[in-house]
Formats: sequence, structure tokens, C-alpha cells
Amino acid sequence: MRYTYNTAFVKTVVFILSLSPLYEMIWFALTGRFGDFPSWEIIGITGEASLIFLLLTLSVTPARRILGWNNLIHIRRMLGLFAFFYAMIHFVIYIWREEHFSFHEFLLDIVRLPYITVGFIALILLIPLAFTARDSMMRKVGKNWKPIHRMVYAIAMLSIVHYVLVSIWSPLNALLYAFMLLLLLAYRFVYAKTPKDWML
Repeated sequence: MRYTYNTAFVKTVVFILSLSPLYEMIWFALTGRFGDFPSWEIIGITGEASLIFLLLTLSVTPARRILGWNNLIHIRRMLGLFAFFYAMIHFVIYIWREEHFSFHEFLLDIVRLPYITVGFIALILLIPLAFTARDSMMRKVGKNWKPIHRMVYAIAMLSIVHYVLVSIWSPLNALLYAFMLLLLLAYRFVYAKTPKDWML
């Protein structure tokens, strides 16, 4: 059975809900719940938010097929852009480091810290997906659009590795996200009859 809904209304609700990490950070700031190093807490909130939105983006196609909610396709782009939005905040706050931008130190971190290396690669790969998300760019890129956006699988896996390395002393959430990604990939593997069936 196929279901339909008011697309504009649902997109508005999803947009408002997708700002939840920002609401959380504002609430923390107003109530003094940030500790002595608020930028590191913001880095944690935005990094986890970006990973969650990546997984939600990958969840759209299985949800459409299992539940019959084809109109979910209309929110997939928004979810993906929110993943990029929070990833960029995550990156900018990290190189800011409480006092000032320290891009030189960040470059050193890329070399010496594996979790930074992996996270930065994921961010670099995410940029072309964000910039080709619009319909006009989709038309301009043409047949190359799908191969570009299939990089989301690699980005999600790299993000999981980044999160696992960061959370090595408290791995429960990291393992949960890894299991969710494994389920999403397993669904696609079972469903796909040809490489073309591996869709977002």
C-alpha cells in the first residue's frame, strides 16, 4: 500500500526537527551546562549529528520500499545537506580551538592523528555531494551525478571509523551506529540485482 502526505508540511517539520542539535547547544549555553571547554562539547554534538543525518539519508530508500512511503524521497536531500551542515560546523569549531583558528596545527593533526585523517577525508568527499545536491547541478553534472552521490557509502563508513577512533574508551554508541550502517548496507546488498540497484 502506498501512502502520500503533504510534502511541504512534512519538509517544514523535518527542517525544524533537524535543527535540534542547535537547540541543544543554545540550551546548554543559556543554562551554563557547557563545561570549561565548550568548543569540544560543540565538536562532539555536531560530529554525532552529522553521522546521524548520514545514516538517516541512507535510511530513506529502505523506508520507502518497506513502508511504501515514496514521498520520503522529498526529504532525503534535506537530510543529506544537514549532514554536511553539521560536519562543517564540526570542522570549523575544531580548527578554532577555543581561542583562534589554527589551520597549521590542524594540518599537523591530519598527519599524526588517524581519527583526524579519516574524518577529514570524509569531509572532503562530502563537499561534492553537497554542491551537486540542487536540481540545477544535477542537470549540469548529468550522468555523473549518481556515481558522485554513491560516495555517501564510503563517507558513512569513514565517518563510522572516525567516530569509533574518537570513542575508543566508550564504544557503545559507536558500535550502535556501526551496526545501523551494516543493516543499511546489508539491505542494499540483498535488494540489489545489479550495481545500478545500489541507490541512495
